[in-house]
Amino acid sequence: MSERAAIHAVLTGDDRCTALGIAVQTGAPVLTLCRHLVAAGHDPTTALEAYRGNCLCLVVAAIGRAANLEIHGTGTHFVRRSERRIGAPIAPKLPTRSQGTGRASRQPAQATP
Repeated sequence: MSERAAIHAVLTGDDRCTALGIAVQTGAPVLTLCRHLVAAGHDPTTALEAYRGNCLCLVVAAIGRAANLEIHGTGTHFVRRSERRIGAPIAPKLPTRSQGTGRASRQPAQATP
């Protein structure tokens, strides 16, 4: 199996990454750049090396795998990327009753016999 050269990416600041004429600016620039590279038709098995100046900062083994990741909300690890976001559940809306002062409050649930 022949080894393909890794894509050389350049990190600028804390939110910008550029490679092969594609530039992204976001909170997770390397992962976003990987998504753009795959969408542009680059082989998903290609590696990527991200540099800040002459310093190698990050090695991505396969841009296709990185394209499917995002940073977990805690910022401590990666999770599989979800295309559809689901918000937190909302409490069911309970009926309100007037207290006479213009304020509303929830009525306690009625017990069923």
